[in-house]
Amino acid sequence: MLKFITDHAHGYTFDYTKFIDEGYESQQKYDDAAGRLGPHDGMTREERFSKVIEYFGHLIEEVIEARVYVPRRTWKNNEPSYLDSDKMREEFIAEMYDILLFHRAVLAYAGITAQEFASISKRKMEYNTKRKDHNVNGSQEAEADPSKELSGDCPSSNF
Repeated sequence: MLKFITDHAHGYTFDYTKFIDEGYESQQKYDDAAGRLGPHDGMTREERFSKVIEYFGHLIEEVIEARVYVPRRTWKNNEPSYLDSDKMREEFIAEMYDILLFHRAVLAYAGITAQEFASISKRKMEYNTKRKDHNVNGSQEAEADPSKELSGDCPSSNF
């Protein structure tokens, strides 16, 4: 277990592709124990979509839990945050890890392999570094129609 974390005498390496691969097995084991279909089972499209939506919901809940540790009211003096105590920092990091757990569950149910995710992530990052509508790369105006952005009918979806 935890084949995705390597301890180099306490200088840790986290291999996200191994983490994703392990997620398939971990999620399948969990679903088998619960008597449910898992990512390796012959799920229908609708069953996959349902599980992806379910786990996106869990992921969003974890984002909200992590967000609690980041003050939103900058006008309040000394509002506590993850920067103010080791305990709060550890709790914040634990919530961030929970986000990753649900992210990999979404990938598993969506049928996205670690290699596929890594390949597309690389292409998307290469595209992002050249986008003219990102202020570090140029001054082109961003897409003006939010509904196109939401439906993927925009330049950023054509990387």
